[in-house]
Amino acid sequence: MSENNSKEKEKESCQKSPKGDAFSGVIGGLIVILLGVMFLLATMDVISWGKWWAYFLLGLGAILILDGIIRSATPSYRHHARGRLIGGAVLAVIGGAFVFGMANWWPLIIIAVGIVLVVSSLAKIK
Repeated sequence: MSENNSKEKEKESCQKSPKGDAFSGVIGGLIVILLGVMFLLATMDVISWGKWWAYFLLGLGAILILDGIIRSATPSYRHHARGRLIGGAVLAVIGGAFVFGMANWWPLIIIAVGIVLVVSSLAKIK
């Protein structure tokens, strides 16, 4: 009985973020800074107002990928890393497709990522 209780407590501790998740505050601050930089660059005509959002998505994706890498290297935050890596990659691909002139191809890249996720999940079922 006590073995089951200790397994349940361990499972609960893995599902909850540790108190004082410093990463969330840092990531939130980086996103606000990125937004300010994008508006500043658009105001200074370094990037066009019509494409500032593509640069923002590219930067947001990079921030989420960085967050995922940091979390995967930290054992107590590791269970949150995969979703941030995938979400960051999707945002970076969408933003990058518009920044680098591949606007017609980005949906195919997202479909490919989805196929890889489905196949890797099915491979774990065996």
